[in-house]
Amino acid sequence: MSATSARNTGAGAATLERPRGRAPACLVAAAAALLLPWRAGAAPQRAAVQLEYRRAPGAERCPGEALLREEMARQLGYDPVDAAADLRASALVFRGPGREMHATMELHDAEGAVTWSRHLVAYNDDCRELVMNMALSLRVALDPSLRVQPAPAPVAAWTPEPAPPFEAEAAAAAPVPPAGPELRLGVAAAAVFGVLQDTTPGTALHVALRYPSFSIGLEGHVQWPAAMSVDRQAVSTWIAAANAVPCSQVRHLFACAFVSLGVATTSSEGVELIDTSSFWLATGPRAGIEMPFSDRIAVQVYGDIVLRLSELRIETPEAVLWVPPSVGGLVGLRVDFRLSGRREAPAPAPRAALARGTGAPH
Repeated sequence: MSATSARNTGAGAATLERPRGRAPACLVAAAAALLLPWRAGAAPQRAAVQLEYRRAPGAERCPGEALLREEMARQLGYDPVDAAADLRASALVFRGPGREMHATMELHDAEGAVTWSRHLVAYNDDCRELVMNMALSLRVALDPSLRVQPAPAPVAAWTPEPAPPFEAEAAAAAPVPPAGPELRLGVAAAAVFGVLQDTTPGTALHVALRYPSFSIGLEGHVQWPAAMSVDRQAVSTWIAAANAVPCSQVRHLFACAFVSLGVATTSSEGVELIDTSSFWLATGPRAGIEMPFSDRIAVQVYGDIVLRLSELRIETPEAVLWVPPSVGGLVGLRVDFRLSGRREAPAPAPRAALARGTGAPH
């Protein structure tokens, strides 16, 4: 074998032996270079947003900001609300015509420009469902991985006229300030006990101004005559009064206080009486439940505790025949008719209704 061949063989041998010592270090370096960027991208940056949640007049019974924030945190896996965040989310809930509940939402950047907006509608008067859908829409807006990328526009020989921006449509659907409270007229029948000589029926005509969470009512109340026998002669008493009734309402339940002012009249054909007309003054609490049957008709079942403040007695020149107890009661049933209502926001235009989803045409 020549010297040149020997040198080449030695060089080749050296070349084969060298990778045995350096291959593991090269593999570790290459794996580190590939894995480090993957690990850095494995934990996406969390979004932070300021949250401004409002309920317009007529939507006070809807859930508050706590439910929206809790649902956003559940869906995202963390609480995105931060008062120091640059991004700001504004949400408004308001009542539409009939039993509709609407919500408009916008995202604003650090300069205040609107970067995203949505309009949602719940047709079954279910505010909780509406708030859940609001949280889902905000989650999609805050998580870029969930956003649907728009498809490229097809090449056309002409350019269509651009559609009006959604912000203008959302402004058109904004709630109109209420023109005033609801005007309601009601007719009631009641059983009154512990006020006159016996349990008797009563009737009332009720008119009220109804606001979202309270009402102010005025009643004309008549308690039918109750009779007692004196020496086989009938002595009857009846009451006519006007009642002022302010009430507080929470969904279908209500609690009131009433003041009753009127006249108690006693009469008899065979018994000589003193003071056949007496001043009537009473007060007390009222509580009950309202069951709506339609947008115009509702039925109320309620009970009163009647605390008599004025003196009432039936007497003859010889003796006092009867003095009522100072506390009585009443159980009533009233049918309410809504004569006029608060002016609500107009129904959204068909284009605005498409914004509830991804905005894709059907």
